[in-house]
Amino acid sequence: MRKVIYTLFILLIAALTITAFWSKNMDSKFIVPALNNFYADFIQKNYSNMYHYTDFSSHTKDTNLTNEGKASVAEGLLNNDRHWYGHIQRYSIDKVSWRGINKRNAKVAVTTLDVNGDEQTLYDEVVIKRIGSSWFITEYNSGSPWRTMKLP
Repeated sequence: MRKVIYTLFILLIAALTITAFWSKNMDSKFIVPALNNFYADFIQKNYSNMYHYTDFSSHTKDTNLTNEGKASVAEGLLNNDRHWYGHIQRYSIDKVSWRGINKRNAKVAVTTLDVNGDEQTLYDEVVIKRIGSSWFITEYNSGSPWRTMKLP
């Protein structure tokens, strides 16, 4: 009986380990590119492409948004925060955490210049959800010095 319990315990640990590695692989394959695309466009203030990897539909009453409408919502929600960041030098994805089968939380370090020209690192928190077969950023909590928005 002990052998059976030990065997089941070892199989459970193996299954959890495999699931953890599979999840990390999926994150690097789908979530990291969405974050990279988002920040590349965020830094350049190019909001027109954001409908590809953001879904802020919970912030509008119109449920049938066109791609241009989705981009407009993203710009409206993110433009002030982008302004307060000023000159962004770089960003790095510090951590992607598992919040469920179809949900991840990312902590992103954004390095920008302060008013004296010195580099400072601020931290954004981003929530990424799977909607259909794609991953979308659904929440963005800015680390900018003057946080103008906090998505639910």
